Amino acid sequence: MKLLTVFIVSLTLFFQSSSKGIRESFEQASGSIEQAEVFYEKTLSLDDTDLSTAYKGAALITKGKYAKGIKNKKMLIVEGAGLLDQAVNNKPTNLEIRLVRLIIQEHLPNIVKYKSNLQEDKEAIVKGYNSQSTELKKWISDYARQSKIFTAEDKSKLL
Repeated sequence: MKLLTVFIVSLTLFFQSSSKGIRESFEQASGSIEQAEVFYEKTLSLDDTDLSTAYKGAALITKGKYAKGIKNKKMLIVEGAGLLDQAVNNKPTNLEIRLVRLIIQEHLPNIVKYKSNLQEDKEAIVKGYNSQSTELKKWISDYARQSKIFTAEDKSKLL
């Protein structure tokens, strides 16, 4: 029994640290083409889950920001958006997935026309905030502080 407990705790810590690592890469990815590539490479080694699908979609969209040529940019963004939307459709109550999509959509230029889920994702995040892990709550509240999508009323519920 003790061995099983140690195994479960170790497994939990491993997934929390790998989740934290991918979040950090995601947050840094928009800084440069090199950081975007590092983020993309990290997503390739993730297990096949809806959360990893969301991060893979975000990585493709971020790579699209730096791609050469309109055709390549569009291809990466469309593929990435499809993966992000698929992840949300599969796990609509997963607020980390919704936050990733919200962040991507908020920072894309208007010409891309991938902003239709901002309000829906914001509402889901505000509504489900209290039932999230401490780590995810911190990420949400840190992001909401600087976001233009969250109103003062929303922020008061998240901070």
